[in-house]
Amino acid sequence: MSGQAIVTIKDKQWQTGIADTPWELTQGLGGLAELAPNTGMFFDTGYEQIIQVTTVPMLFPIDIVFFSESLAVTEVYPNVEPGFIVTPTSLARYFLEVNAGELEGIEVGDIAQVEILSLAETPSSNADWSSMMSNGSVYGRHC
Repeated sequence: MSGQAIVTIKDKQWQTGIADTPWELTQGLGGLAELAPNTGMFFDTGYEQIIQVTTVPMLFPIDIVFFSESLAVTEVYPNVEPGFIVTPTSLARYFLEVNAGELEGIEVGDIAQVEILSLAETPSSNADWSSMMSNGSVYGRHC
């Protein structure tokens, strides 16, 4: 991953990997057996756009929240099962994927805070990110 961050919305907080390269945006969380509680992946697509997210390679349900350039919540998709394509109607630059149920109480208009903990020099520097994950390797996903 490109690094790690802490994402906070209201009273909820997640330690996340950062995905911002084409390869990382494509790989996402697909193929992981599970995600540790209060962890996730924060995606930066580089500019506001209509983002399409596929959960086809997922092995467990997730919550997805989309953010504008200013980190305002634009749309929330709770409990997205594997095998679906999510296409929000609002422009977004960022999105966050976490375990299903963890975005409960998050609403459109809420503002996220993102604290960058580290930025990796290369996409292959994912030792810290993979240690947060419970099992498996990352492959096949987004945008």
